[in-house]
Amino acid sequence: MTPKEVVLKSYEAFAAGDMATLASLCAEDMVVKMGGTMPVSGSYTGFAAWAEGQLSKMHSLFPNFNLEIVNMYEDSGNVFTILKMTGDNLEALSCHYAVIKNEKYSEFFIFDDTQKMAQAMKTV
Repeated sequence: MTPKEVVLKSYEAFAAGDMATLASLCAEDMVVKMGGTMPVSGSYTGFAAWAEGQLSKMHSLFPNFNLEIVNMYEDSGNVFTILKMTGDNLEALSCHYAVIKNEKYSEFFIFDDTQKMAQAMKTV
């Protein structure tokens, strides 16, 4: 798979709740970083830590959470994805940056609109 195909498959797996497929696309020592001070912000090493610290909490913090790909750019294993995030009381744009090596996520940086996300959490 190309790096872009890996990323597309990961978003499809996340949307379907298919954590086994999502995990299979991640290197054992992958690093995920998300700024902000929300309960899901921070740095995670490995899929299990990311799944427990962030992915498992998204739908409870943001009911009806959904990601829609607006555009995706790939250059030499670096994939930038512009997304529309929606959910109850949430509508925002986001940028995700993935480094893909050997058809797996090596690094993943999440640049979400944490102010809008924090505001949505206060209304839940």
